[in-house]
Amino acid sequence: MIKNNKGFMLAEVVIVSAILITTLVSLYVGFARVYKAYEERSSFFDTDSIYALKSIEDTLIDDMVFNELVKRIDSDNYIYFSNGSITIDNDYIKEYIKKIMENYNIEYFYLTKYDSNSLNTIINLDNDNIVFNDFLSYLNKNLDFTEEYNYIFASKTIDGRFAYLRVL
Repeated sequence: MIKNNKGFMLAEVVIVSAILITTLVSLYVGFARVYKAYEERSSFFDTDSIYALKSIEDTLIDDMVFNELVKRIDSDNYIYFSNGSITIDNDYIKEYIKKIMENYNIEYFYLTKYDSNSLNTIINLDNDNIVFNDFLSYLNKNLDFTEEYNYIFASKTIDGRFAYLRVL
């Protein structure tokens, strides 16, 4: 006598398929979250730009220009740097900063006080640059302004990546 097990085999296939599909969907959701966080990190925290901002900061501090800029920040609330507009009297430092900006593809950067109001001032300046304003809003929401920093650099590269650097 031959036993017919076709119905039992079909039930096994359905159960195993349901388990596999559930596992694959769970993996997809998990990796999608990780990928989104990776994309945000790579766009909002560009390591080359952070290195460039640190080089600029070191140059400004070493050559005693930073104190001059701080006085301007106290009156104007921020300083805007782009390749076409670097308002530093020292031509050597001006050219050095331009070279760094060219080498690291920095389109522009701001130097401002490390507080929420100063970032809001920059956000309200330029409504055309929505992505940079989103980056500044992200910083405004996620930075701890009780930390002992005084100033912050915020930059945008030509290809749309962003970075910031806090300064004591």
